Amino acid sequence: MHSPSELSRRQKRFGRIIKERRDELGLTQLQIGDLGGPSAPTIRKIEDGDAAISTTTLNKLDAPLRWLPGSAARTYAGGSPAVADPALSARHPGESVVAGPDSIRFEIADLTGLLATAGRLNDAVDKGTASDPQLVAAISELNRVVSTLSARYATTMLERNGGPGRVLHPLVEMAFAHLLEVPAEASDATELQERRYRRWLAGRSEDVDAATEGQFQARWLAANLATTASRNGEH
Repeated sequence: MHSPSELSRRQKRFGRIIKERRDELGLTQLQIGDLGGPSAPTIRKIEDGDAAISTTTLNKLDAPLRWLPGSAARTYAGGSPAVADPALSARHPGESVVAGPDSIRFEIADLTGLLATAGRLNDAVDKGTASDPQLVAAISELNRVVSTLSARYATTMLERNGGPGRVLHPLVEMAFAHLLEVPAEASDATELQERRYRRWLAGRSEDVDAATEGQFQARWLAANLATTASRNGEH
């Protein structure tokens, strides 16, 4: 859970990045809305660092700012955006970014977790207890579930763009840099393994032993075979 000061710093940072990108593209706040993004008043609040930003609003920012899907959400969480700009790709001859999936595996436990948390948040709002411990706990749980889903999307993107014999495109590496840091100790062994797998996909295998290397290789090959079959219309 972010403290009020941490949340304010995060919002200010995000607002600054949004304004710099909008200025870079030569767009007005009104034009952002015309291109399918949030309204001008909302953009103004975001850039001023005064807005509590919903997931829906974050998703609306990607297209008008010419970012790859999910970039605004990652940036708001502390990461960096990935630019969907042909001019940038041209600076790296022979390199391209494989697009992300249309969907990712969504566990029933994730859905029930989101529904339960949303219910707790709604109850707290109805009671007018914004500082209620139940609300704080619900937001913490919501952040955990959303982080899990974001990490799952990142893993799929890295499977498509990284792995043995591939040099990770700078845009992809930049977008998921915050998920490629040296794994810290984690009480959840599965999560720690996922962190190592993402690092391995990005060519950072210094903390992977031979047995784990074999497991990661098999998993990566299976993922790419599934992607190829999907593109060819196979079932």
